[in-house]
Amino acid sequence: MYCPYIGILVDGLVYSGVKKGYTYFECLPYYEEAGRNNHFKPCYFRLKDINPGNSTITAYVLGERNNYDLQVIPKPTIIHNRGLFFTKMARSKIAALQKEGIILFNSWNRYEKLQVHELLTKKSSLCSYLPETVKASKDHMEEMMSKHDELIIKPSSGSLGNSIIKVAKVSNENWEIIFQKNKSLVKESFANIKWPEKLITIVSNPRYIIQQRIPLATYQASPFDLRVSVQRNGIGEWQVSGIVGKVAQKGMYVTNLAKGGTSRPLSVLLQDLPHLNLEDVSTTIKNFSIEIAEQLGEHIPYLADIGLDIGITNEGFPMFIECNARDLRITFRNATMMDEWKATHITPLNYAIFLMKNNQKHKEGEQ
Repeated sequence: MYCPYIGILVDGLVYSGVKKGYTYFECLPYYEEAGRNNHFKPCYFRLKDINPGNSTITAYVLGERNNYDLQVIPKPTIIHNRGLFFTKMARSKIAALQKEGIILFNSWNRYEKLQVHELLTKKSSLCSYLPETVKASKDHMEEMMSKHDELIIKPSSGSLGNSIIKVAKVSNENWEIIFQKNKSLVKESFANIKWPEKLITIVSNPRYIIQQRIPLATYQASPFDLRVSVQRNGIGEWQVSGIVGKVAQKGMYVTNLAKGGTSRPLSVLLQDLPHLNLEDVSTTIKNFSIEIAEQLGEHIPYLADIGLDIGITNEGFPMFIECNARDLRITFRNATMMDEWKATHITPLNYAIFLMKNNQKHKEGEQ
């Protein structure tokens, strides 16, 4: 029986681990299970391995002896992008592949935080769930300080919690800037009229944003937020494949695992918030996350697999933080939420099968 190929486009780091059986944040056995269940073969390759105009590619495919071998195979018509490609050349190549009929979903997966915020503000029902967010500038900083007691300043395009600065009001005239340096937390006090040099430098950088800080709920006195995996499924609809908490390291204000944060199931986090009902909170987060995904999907072509960072207040009110268009998914693994971790791998490939079937119907209709 013929099994079509579905492509998994990866970066060099993951690609180098395929043969060794260690692929960092990707779990290939889950992809293979999806393939067996849906009668297709996953294949793994880099962007440089696939070229417009060529009918074949060289990719890793699981062989009969359960080893991954490089094989020359027909170019897959459906590809899930799991890499990060930033150059104009990469954009041009992806566009050329799509022009010849290749369906490459999540084709571009790094979006400016300010751009995402502006897309979400277009839907009025979401506006009350969005922290006020502006491009960094001295004028904007003054304006935001007049409105909010706590602010977060961070790169508009960035990840892993790097270069995130907190600014907090201490009294009527006094503030403090808080940032991480060499794994230690640094605090500098300042008055309204005299900002520290670091603050002046960072708010003068237009590649940063200034954001109202969400009053996050806490677990064991540390703030936490939620990573919500939202993906298109086997019928082409958005679904939540998992919700997991990220708890900041003690004394820290960022929840990223790369900055010492830890993963916890939502059920564990809510033990510190007994006034909140797990089922009610889960339903609220799921509905809210799907509404965000639908709104972004209307404006961003080929979007199908995202990880949303959602904060909740002590009262359980959800607030959007940011969108990750290449969710590394390991937050679920680290929280030993194996069913959810598995679902985050299998669901996008179920969507790939949906696209393949629709594509085939379309071609048959043209004949």
